[in-house]
Amino acid sequence: MNLETFFVEVVGVSDANLAHVLAESAAETALKKGDLLLTRGETPTTVHFLASGVARSFSFDADGHEVTDCIVWRPGSVLAPTPELGDPSIATVEMLTDGTVVSVGLPLIARLLETSLPANHLYIRLLSEAWREHWTVRRIVSQMRARDRYLWFLETHPGLIDEVPNKYVASLLGMTPVTLSRLRGELRDEQEG
Repeated sequence: MNLETFFVEVVGVSDANLAHVLAESAAETALKKGDLLLTRGETPTTVHFLASGVARSFSFDADGHEVTDCIVWRPGSVLAPTPELGDPSIATVEMLTDGTVVSVGLPLIARLLETSLPANHLYIRLLSEAWREHWTVRRIVSQMRARDRYLWFLETHPGLIDEVPNKYVASLLGMTPVTLSRLRGELRDEQEG
């Protein structure tokens, strides 16, 4: 993969010099299903951009159950479960399928944020997109009925229902796997009938 093209066409870096600097120091890594990119409490040393595959971010509730708070599948998305670079991770990031990430060292990112206006614009855009996605999920989970949450997932995450285990989708949508299975069956019956 041409990393400069990846940063321009996939991540959306509009400044050619910034794309070149990022590509020069970036590393591409193939990952397997189940690989952990970052664990809760770990301080990241790199920023990972999803190039292919599906990942999730999860933490644990008060009873020790996993709670999926994000399923990431759009190439170019940043896999960073904390808005502050260099802070310990508040969640664990796991690959749900085989895939590829492009990683850039945190020291370079920090230096670019101190010296480059285009880097700041990129950071603000990516942070804003992540903020909007997380709050959309929280709003959907708290304000919609289970069936509508599931339909929203199907619409906004095309094809993922067959790639991601039900328990992770159910957790993201704030329902039990049994409820999700029932909804899937009901919709299948409606489409066949």
